[in-house]
Amino acid sequence: MNDLLIGYPPILNVSDVAKILGVSPNTVRKLIKSNSLHAVKIGKRYKITKNKLLYYLGETNEQITIN
Repeated sequence: MNDLLIGYPPILNVSDVAKILGVSPNTVRKLIKSNSLHAVKIGKRYKITKNKLLYYLGETNEQITIN
């Protein structure tokens, strides 16, 4: 799964995550609002780190924080 994220920036937007997961942007927003997928809201837009997406997908056993 990590190979799927090659070519994407370290911080993703809702559209990027929707494309990666094969779902609509509204579905990604629902995941964020239900606290299933961790995101940060900057202005009116949500941002998701690659690490948080991988954590959501179960690719890592622990959350990794980026400073």
